[in-house]
Amino acid sequence: MSLIDHTLCLHLAPQELRGVVRRAGRPLADSAFQLPIANSAASWEVALATLRQWLEQNSGTAKKLPLAVSLASRWCAMQVVPWSSALLVRASAQRFLQSQFGAVYGDSARAWRMTADDAPYGQPRLACGIDTALLQGVQDAAAAHGRRCISIEPIVGPAWRSIAAGKPAAFALVEAGRLLLATSGKGRIAAIHSQPCAAAWGEELERAWQRWSLRTPQLDVIEQVALIDLSGMPQDGIPARFQPIAVAGAAHLMREAAWA
Repeated sequence: MSLIDHTLCLHLAPQELRGVVRRAGRPLADSAFQLPIANSAASWEVALATLRQWLEQNSGTAKKLPLAVSLASRWCAMQVVPWSSALLVRASAQRFLQSQFGAVYGDSARAWRMTADDAPYGQPRLACGIDTALLQGVQDAAAAHGRRCISIEPIVGPAWRSIAAGKPAAFALVEAGRLLLATSGKGRIAAIHSQPCAAAWGEELERAWQRWSLRTPQLDVIEQVALIDLSGMPQDGIPARFQPIAVAGAAHLMREAAWA
């Protein structure tokens, strides 16, 4: 087959590696795969080793495709940072983001690479910090097998882009062991909250929303929250506020790259 406009989309999480080939933005039939990972400590080093092994073992036409990689939320620290003119220059942007993340996460943030989305001038920006060694490891794994890595981003990016056209006021993203809540405004993520969650995450959704509401009073007017479930653990009795959206898998969410 022709490789024009084909991309191999991969999602790396503590307990699994998922992938699907997309052509011109659409997943190809029968191209999806899922590889379980034995990783009780949720270590990114173990998950990265699985990615390296898969890249080494896979063969055929897909071996030549460029990669777009998303990472589980537990490995991606995220926050909305205030506007600063320092964000206009790469070097000063890194220093500003380091100070913002350092205030929340302490010295561990020194080992992270920071990036922020391209919000309008003067507006707060959604920023992300990922361990530099993890990012470099993914890039090196791709390069070792002659692949071009066109993007590495937190899974919240593809999740938001997949539903943004519907203009939801808020959404919840559930992964194995992690719950993320976000609100939107003017076509962008406006606020974000992340916390651990148990296997019975359906019981935690409303409590998490109410706790977040105490710090973010404007949430009180939001009656419906889009729900993207990537946990692999279906729940009964989801609170009525949360409206499930059918998703084939994490890799299927990936379209255009925003966090190259």
